[in-house]
Amino acid sequence: MSELDLSRCHPIFVRQIDCLQRADIDGLMETYHPEAEVIRFQGILRGSAEIKETFGRYMHIQARYERLLEYTHTDDTIFMRAEMSVRGEREIGFGAYVLKDGVIWRQVAGIEGGMREWFTQDS
Repeated sequence: MSELDLSRCHPIFVRQIDCLQRADIDGLMETYHPEAEVIRFQGILRGSAEIKETFGRYMHIQARYERLLEYTHTDDTIFMRAEMSVRGEREIGFGAYVLKDGVIWRQVAGIEGGMREWFTQDS
């Protein structure tokens, strides 16, 4: 599998992926606006506390971005689709990000084929 190439990506996306890859929850939270919302089929996360709690669990499921399959961005919008490894299983994730004040204000995220139970478990 080819290495994850973020060279043409928006800087805030690069920072977010770097924090996710290193399981740096505090750094990850710096990529979000204080009024951020993350929209998922499992529910909407509103504000820093809900995002941090949910993505803190995400850090424990051994999720890694492996390769960007599709990606584009403007000054304030990012749209992507990526191959991921989660607990050793291959998944395809997708997302759209709207930026405000240079950080993520709105994020829509999902897994092709539907979210698996590993994302909702505590460990």
